[in-house]
Amino acid sequence: MKPSKKILFLIEQAGTLLQMPRSHVRTLGNAFDTIASHSYHVSIMAYCIARMEGLSHEDGMKALSMGAMHDLAEGRTADLDFISKNYTTDDEERAIRDQFKNVDFGKDLEKLLGEYNERESPIAKCVKDADQLAQMYMEWTLMWRGNKLAQQWFEGDFTARIPYFHTESGKEIALELKDSNPNEWWWDEFVTKKGEPKNKEHLIGKHFGEKEKKS
Repeated sequence: MKPSKKILFLIEQAGTLLQMPRSHVRTLGNAFDTIASHSYHVSIMAYCIARMEGLSHEDGMKALSMGAMHDLAEGRTADLDFISKNYTTDDEERAIRDQFKNVDFGKDLEKLLGEYNERESPIAKCVKDADQLAQMYMEWTLMWRGNKLAQQWFEGDFTARIPYFHTESGKEIALELKDSNPNEWWWDEFVTKKGEPKNKEHLIGKHFGEKEKKS
């Protein structure tokens, strides 16, 4: 088999994650993430946490890569939710070995995920906190949409999840999340700044403002 075909098979496995909703929808009632979108969000958070922890840009990019890859094995094992994990054990190590065994650079990727699963390096700890934080972010977003099941999970995370974070930066972001809302980032930037209107056109509309001046 040509090396390019083996790499294509790996890419195809990653592509299946685009179509796989995360199984936590059973306990949350509704959700809008897939394993792929979750991994993307984890990768961004992992970079941010790594830099907040004082790690270098290079370490941050490694954290980003680790976050993007951290659930790749679920293309073979599927995603087990909180209930299923009490009864079912997946063979993630075997799935990782099988995914990469025919790829020339597979050992590099296997080593990367091995570091993540060992949870000993500062980078791996940042990525695991990002994984936990991404779960909280989903619960938080659904909570703001009126999902009481998600609210129960999110509020419980502050006693059952956050105390076990590996980094203070991860905890800090989680606390910021608690005091924020999904619109705050753009409301602060485009509508108000330190409590004062930044540009009234964003509030009443440009054309309406022009009519008001003429009258």
